[in-house]
Amino acid sequence: MDVGISTLEALHHSSKGRLKYDRKWSETAKNLKTMLDECTSPPVLSLKLYTKNTVVNGVPELGSEAHNSRSDIEEDPPPGSRERSIDEISYTVSSGSTHDNTPELDIIISPKGCQIEMAIKEYESLWEKKAKSASRKRHEEQDRMLLMLHREAQMKLNELNLRKDREAETSLSKVQKVSHARSQEVLERQQRLKEHHNRHAKMLDNKMREGEAIRLQLEEEERKKQEEIEANLDAMFKTLSELKKMNDTASQSYSSCQFKQYIPENTPRCLELMSQIVTNVNNIIAQCQNKQIEATTGRVKNVQEYCTQATNVFEFVTGSVDKANKKGKEELDKKKQQEEQKQQEELRQKQLQQQQVAAARLQAEQASTSSANAQASAVAAAATAAPEEMLCAPPQAYEAYIRLREKVKDVEKLYQPLMGDPRLKKFRFDMQKAVNIPVNAISPTSGAHLRDKLERLCALLSGNAVDISSKRLSAGEHPSGIPYCKDLLARKVVKQGEEQVSSNYESAFAIAMVAVGVCCQFPDVRDLMLAQFHLKCPYIVPYYIPKEQGQSTEEYHKALGYQYVDGAVEQQDKFLKRMSGIIRLYAAVIISAPPRGVGQQHPHGLEHAWIWLTNVLNLEPRPDITATLLYDFLQVTGNELLRNYRKQFEKLLHILCTDYIAKIHRVTPSGSGGPVVRLETFLETCLKKKSIPPPAGLLQANFWFT
Repeated sequence: MDVGISTLEALHHSSKGRLKYDRKWSETAKNLKTMLDECTSPPVLSLKLYTKNTVVNGVPELGSEAHNSRSDIEEDPPPGSRERSIDEISYTVSSGSTHDNTPELDIIISPKGCQIEMAIKEYESLWEKKAKSASRKRHEEQDRMLLMLHREAQMKLNELNLRKDREAETSLSKVQKVSHARSQEVLERQQRLKEHHNRHAKMLDNKMREGEAIRLQLEEEERKKQEEIEANLDAMFKTLSELKKMNDTASQSYSSCQFKQYIPENTPRCLELMSQIVTNVNNIIAQCQNKQIEATTGRVKNVQEYCTQATNVFEFVTGSVDKANKKGKEELDKKKQQEEQKQQEELRQKQLQQQQVAAARLQAEQASTSSANAQASAVAAAATAAPEEMLCAPPQAYEAYIRLREKVKDVEKLYQPLMGDPRLKKFRFDMQKAVNIPVNAISPTSGAHLRDKLERLCALLSGNAVDISSKRLSAGEHPSGIPYCKDLLARKVVKQGEEQVSSNYESAFAIAMVAVGVCCQFPDVRDLMLAQFHLKCPYIVPYYIPKEQGQSTEEYHKALGYQYVDGAVEQQDKFLKRMSGIIRLYAAVIISAPPRGVGQQHPHGLEHAWIWLTNVLNLEPRPDITATLLYDFLQVTGNELLRNYRKQFEKLLHILCTDYIAKIHRVTPSGSGGPVVRLETFLETCLKKKSIPPPAGLLQANFWFT
């Protein structure tokens, strides 16, 4: 390690090691001067140091020190010696040491050294001028070079910009060419697409026409098929009705036969076979109606074959029963003849006895004659009393009234389990909505609207599923559901009369048309509806209900149709208004056309209007109510009655205007003759003009098809 360090120090003190490198040497004149001094300084002058002890005879003595000093001068000066200028050297330095042992030194410089020093300074200044001139030229040359380089760079930049502009123009022209080519291609493609679209549109149009033709053809085929199916169904229904009649006739004849011992043993089996045939035909028709199978001609042939078999069985059963009856009657006749012969013999034997009791028989005959006369007188008294009791209602109308009331009670018994089960409250509420919503929505908007409401009600009463508050329910889910819905519908229709029709007379006809459509498909609904009409307005019977013994005034008023609110009976004008709404709805039902037009049988036709008028005229009138109902009823049905019963109806109006009005006047209290005056004015106008205008809002038969 010591050897390495000494080597580094020796190199550091060498001539090259003492050189200094400065990259910015030319920036300042001081540095430049220092560098030039270092580079161009002459060799160090040898100085001889003399001590006082070495001077001999005024001349320094050269000894070992002189020799050492020469060797030191000849060696490289120490670092930093060249930086010192000769001007800085003192010619004489003498100083006394504070120490006694320090010798005084005398430096003696040679005159030639001064000349050399001057020459060196001149040389240095010369080189300094040369260096400055060279530096200035160098700077000028650099400026020229920079200017030239700037110009060249500007020229190259201009060339580069020109080249870029040319390239941009070239690329732009290429892009324009490509864009033009693409636009041409797009136009050609659009043209091809347009042509393809036109061809495709023509092809689709042709296909649509073909499809439309096929659709029309299919619809025509479907229509013919439906007509054929309907015709086949009608034929099967007719066959079924014939089969049922034959089955019922055969069963009745067999059950009523008093001589079954003479009937062949296989007759009951034949009756079972007939019942089975009826069941099979009924199942076939039901499957055809539910569209499980088609009502084709083959099905009709099968039903006819069943009918042929049933006819053969029927003829066999009826023939067997007739033979048995004939044979039994013959046996009875024989027995009767034998008994008669026995009786004759007995009579011959008892002739003597008969003569003895002849007197007793004569007395018995006289007693029987007197009792018969008493019975005849009692019957005559009852006959005279009966008209007074039946003045409140015609006998036939009263019987129909009682029969309908009994039917309502029977229907109420059918759905009594439904009403008594609290778990079925939600079901009852849904059924009420299913009835009330279509009935409340009935309006004379169009025939399609009425058909929609009719179909919904008929579907409900048939047990099919209907939409009720976003869910599908069926009245057939409960055994009592359908009777309950039928009774609800009858009540709701009559309620519309006293609530809606009483305020808007024209609304009666739309409700009546739907009611007629329902009654055409469900005759039992007609009976329930008539019963509700009689219950709400007994004058439709006509029935002037008498007050019974022990009956309170409130009960009697309610029986007459009055309503009680907070314990008080309603006012007379409100009562007459409600009765007008009900009688107008009833009259509208009579004259409204069924859904299939005049060709369909009306469930409660115009003949009932004639019957009601004649029944009313055969009764004694009542104050207010009789005149009001006659006026409303004639205003609705008068046009149809006059058109169908021309002469007879004119005579009836004449009797009404001349005789019956006088009766009404006699029973009408003073101050309440408004209904009578209105009726009398209406009748006089009709007789004078010999015509009755149709009622406002009447819907014709063709309205069903609008």
